[in-house]
Amino acid sequence: NLSPRGYRLLSKVPRLPEAVIDAIVERFGHLQKIMRATVSDLDEVKDVGEVRARAIKEGLSRLAEASILDRYT
Repeated sequence: NLSPRGYRLLSKVPRLPEAVIDAIVERFGHLQKIMRATVSDLDEVKDVGEVRARAIKEGLSRLAEASILDRYT
């Protein structure tokens, strides 16, 4: 199952409906797999599509980067 922290991270991606978050969680299982997923992998998830898949990848990358930076500031 996805950790609460991982679910919170996905919920911070702009304009990402809860139903899509649930579908991504169901497909990939945990945050590490979601972070490693390609745009093509995400595009295969129901109701995601290529544009949203790119937005998810960009959003998660930005959030992960911010999280890393927070540790050192």
